[in-house]
Amino acid sequence: MSERRKPISFDTTLRNPSRIPQFISILSKFEGKVINDQVALELEGEIIRWKIFEPTKKTLGKYVKSYNKKFNFKAADQSIGASEKVDKYYRRWDESEPGKAKLTEIIYLLQNTMTAHKDAGWNGGWESRLGTQFNFLNELGFVQVVKDGKVQISPNGKLMITEYENGYPLKENHDESFEQSAFLNAFSKYQINNPYRKNTIKVNFFPLVLNVIKYLDEKYNRPGVSRQDIPFIIAWGNNDFASLAEYIHSFREKFKYNTTDERVYDYAMNIMDDSTPSDVIAEASSEFIISKKRDYKFEKITGETPDEVIRKLRLTMLISLRGAGRFIDINRNERKKINYVLNNYATNIDFDEDKSEYFEYMGEIDNELRFSQYIDETEEAKDAKEKAIESWSSKKDWDFLKVEMMNSIEKQPSTDLILKYVKETVRLEFLSAIVLKKALPKIKVIANYKADDQGIPFNTAGGGNGSKSGADIDIFEDEIHAIVEPTISRARSFQVEHEIPSIRNHVRTTANKDFKEKKKFNNWFSLFIASNISRDVGDQVALIKSLNNIDIFPWDIEDFVEYSKNINSIEDYKVIREYVKPQTMPGQ
Repeated sequence: MSERRKPISFDTTLRNPSRIPQFISILSKFEGKVINDQVALELEGEIIRWKIFEPTKKTLGKYVKSYNKKFNFKAADQSIGASEKVDKYYRRWDESEPGKAKLTEIIYLLQNTMTAHKDAGWNGGWESRLGTQFNFLNELGFVQVVKDGKVQISPNGKLMITEYENGYPLKENHDESFEQSAFLNAFSKYQINNPYRKNTIKVNFFPLVLNVIKYLDEKYNRPGVSRQDIPFIIAWGNNDFASLAEYIHSFREKFKYNTTDERVYDYAMNIMDDSTPSDVIAEASSEFIISKKRDYKFEKITGETPDEVIRKLRLTMLISLRGAGRFIDINRNERKKINYVLNNYATNIDFDEDKSEYFEYMGEIDNELRFSQYIDETEEAKDAKEKAIESWSSKKDWDFLKVEMMNSIEKQPSTDLILKYVKETVRLEFLSAIVLKKALPKIKVIANYKADDQGIPFNTAGGGNGSKSGADIDIFEDEIHAIVEPTISRARSFQVEHEIPSIRNHVRTTANKDFKEKKKFNNWFSLFIASNISRDVGDQVALIKSLNNIDIFPWDIEDFVEYSKNINSIEDYKVIREYVKPQTMPGQ
């Protein structure tokens, strides 16, 4: 494919950022291996076996004897019983815990089912699906996964998976600073003109965005850029941030903020028309729009790509959300890192087609862009989180909170302009804190997740250390110090074997710390908030109460929200609900 001018876009295959370290973690088992046909199937098989990627029955569970449209495919098993065997192996995998299915059975499924997917350089079907899954990770320099080449994971890719094994975090409440550091390193260096893209524009994307925001703020006292301004950024063709910022300013002076996406699209299209000056505020000609509308789709330029830009740049922790999610701005908590990025990574480098040189450049770790594991928050940062929780608790109704909490559990996207950019794990922590503050406005709610300068979460609370218990949320009411632990995991084994023992340790650590520091608290307990809570959780809670005299009260999410409407104290949650009462022998 020849190079041509295209708008900036991001791959959406791994839309959920938490999946990126999962894929790299599985890939690490294959480091150094050459990706031939067999290794490609084994790698995709492991990704599916560990349920990092879960194909539907329509694809992985449906036998396809042959296919001859986008490419040619013939099932490895042509026998009469192949269809039943596919169905049996699929059900066995579907009902299994991650990592428990046999790899040989998964590979059999891949050899006898089909996905109508064809990527250049890869065989059609599941092998091409593998290529798609790692393509953007190649661009970010985390890995090098190409057909007939050796699997490579860069130092930055290895930093990303510091706390992962077999596609999952090694411990509950793992430290996400490694992931955030890896993301910041990658996006700070990322160029649109890289060997994996066929695009004529030379843009250092993240520095361009930061420079535009900084320019508008310093010259026009205009904090941030509107989500609706992002189409102009993705249409821009170079690193001239001053001209781009002036374009955005002039457009908004002319049309304010009540204009339509259609108008934004027409003006962004003119920026991409090389036959017209890009600094003139004008609509593209109808001829240009008609000729390019298939390449430059309206929905992609005004909707999908702006969403991906915000979602991915939030991974760096240098971007804040403002104006109820309508604007992105510099995170003022991280000014030092922002200035470092602009001073060191705003100059474009020409790599031509040299993927190895690009991989080395992107994969090297710049320690100035690493986040420390243990940094005490400033009072300003703590205040911002408390203010955000208080504001949301007064503005959002109970139904909204319940729906969004269930969306988090079910990994469903949010329609809220802020929550849609907050990943599910920390979104549930944020919403749980809001519910508690709404139920009990006078209590002090301290959420331990990392957040921007507006108090909107980036990622979950880190593990415990010398000064922190590792709890997700601390609640203070009179002489009570309760901790709250929400989880999106619905797996029985994870709730029973990991969450509950960990919560016990958090309560004990919290109580010991308060006692040692002679705090006024004398009543410690925890609320465990989850969905699909197993009876075994109730048994484990009863055992901990008996052995350690530590109180843990499990709450189903929907029950938790409904119950919260009519309480007077945090102690009102100290109830063992019917669905988690300990199991006993018949007649007892």
